[in-house]
Amino acid sequence: MEDKAIELSLIPFGLRENDGEFVDIADVPRGKQCGCVCPSCKTPLIARQGDVKEWHFAHASHSVYSRTEKECQFSFYVSVRMMARQVIREKLELVLPRYEDVVSEYHESSCSKISIPFVVTEQRKIILTEVEVEKTFTGPSVDIVGKVADFYFVIYFSHPGRSVPITLFNPADKKCGIISISLEPVARLFSQSKDNKESYHEVLQNFLTNHVESKRWLFHPRYEHCENEAKQKLEKGKGHIEKEAVKNIDMKNVTISSVPVDTGDNNKLGNYQCVICHTSWQASNRGGNVCPKCDTHLYVSFKGYAENKT
Repeated sequence: MEDKAIELSLIPFGLRENDGEFVDIADVPRGKQCGCVCPSCKTPLIARQGDVKEWHFAHASHSVYSRTEKECQFSFYVSVRMMARQVIREKLELVLPRYEDVVSEYHESSCSKISIPFVVTEQRKIILTEVEVEKTFTGPSVDIVGKVADFYFVIYFSHPGRSVPITLFNPADKKCGIISISLEPVARLFSQSKDNKESYHEVLQNFLTNHVESKRWLFHPRYEHCENEAKQKLEKGKGHIEKEAVKNIDMKNVTISSVPVDTGDNNKLGNYQCVICHTSWQASNRGGNVCPKCDTHLYVSFKGYAENKT
């Protein structure tokens, strides 16, 4: 059965007026006694806790809401974003995604593209300290600013109607890490929470900590260093090609790739040849395209499958 997302007109978290805290629909009295307002437009809310629809807050006054509807268009995401700030303030562990990129250049003499991948950081778990909410950071307002060791760490929540400011990709303060977390997957996860008997608060907490796919690196202090190292390898690779081009090596039919050649069955033997040292060999597709003499796959040409003699 196809997964369904919660209706975006429903509000999962309300702003409790007596203490300014964001609360789950499951943690308040039913109806108008919930004592909450909409985080987006500040209209009073009713807690609807029925047996058919997902539990949610609704605007108490349709006449008031009709005047604030445009302002409140993204009330679902606004309520989730406000609660997410509060959740991170309560629990500061975050699993961060692997950050990798690639530098490439087309080489005319060989009619090929050289690509060098590089890894800035592996997937890892961090613990934030000195957390502050809704702060300005090198210009724009961000959701979370904390510390990891001596480095600032910044979190920006994105969702429909709220894109990432361009200045966060190149901040003035380079001693920091910056990620964005897309809140779009939350709607589907909330719809599944009823079957899993989890509160929205629990779902959101787990999402923020462990949902790596929603996180995107905007800036990492090691990126420039890693990129420069990859560029140096790229220049070295270009030098090998240019040296061989002087010797009139025909490379027009050679595909140079920085990743293993994908030819289907990883256990099937293939024929390979290095266009630099002319070494030929047979190996399985799983890592087999590394020249045994040059110790690199940058200049390896796949020559087809080996004959099956069985």
